Amino acid sequence: MLIDVRGLIHRIGERTILDLPAFQIQRGEHALLLGPSGSGKTTLINILTGLVTPTGGEVLVDGRPIARLSPAERDDLRRRTIGLVFQTLRLVSALTVRENLALAQRLALGRVDAAQIERLIGRVGLAHRANALPRQLSQGEGQRAAIARALCARPALVVADEPTSALDDANAQAMVDLLLDSAEATGATLLIATHDSRIKGRFGRTLELQPLMAAA
Repeated sequence: MLIDVRGLIHRIGERTILDLPAFQIQRGEHALLLGPSGSGKTTLINILTGLVTPTGGEVLVDGRPIARLSPAERDDLRRRTIGLVFQTLRLVSALTVRENLALAQRLALGRVDAAQIERLIGRVGLAHRANALPRQLSQGEGQRAAIARALCARPALVVADEPTSALDDANAQAMVDLLLDSAEATGATLLIATHDSRIKGRFGRTLELQPLMAAA
């Protein structure tokens, strides 16, 4: 089992924003995380990836209790095990698209596979923008670059927060194809948080969160 959530609670002040008694994802399984704004999707992603420590409960990622790891251990787990695609562009601003992918590979794997980087850049339709800096990319191009960066180190778990929100229909389907094909090739697990109804039919399993109105 790659993700095992047990009795997860998260509060901000007196308000409970996430209450998830149990949730598991097996290795190689793919799931969509659904729910309206305010339902806790991004909070859950941040907890699963060790960016936020929950108020209560336990989350095991690859058998490790992520909330009990040190900051350095969390960083190491993210580099080696998790590919992250955020809603906001988090590419290194001083590096080109190609250099951003090379840096991600080097940090995770200790080496650079230039051929794989070129294949991924081509798959996301950015071969003509490989030498562009993040500030020179459109929103959609930046999102595609972020997806390529998340995949370039062949992580066991790919977690994406609204990865197709800035893409047109053709590119949205192409990015889902890329995520699914890459996961199939490497045995990776996908967890994608989305509002995008265009991609719901591509995944067999969903977890739907609802906003919690009552205070804790």
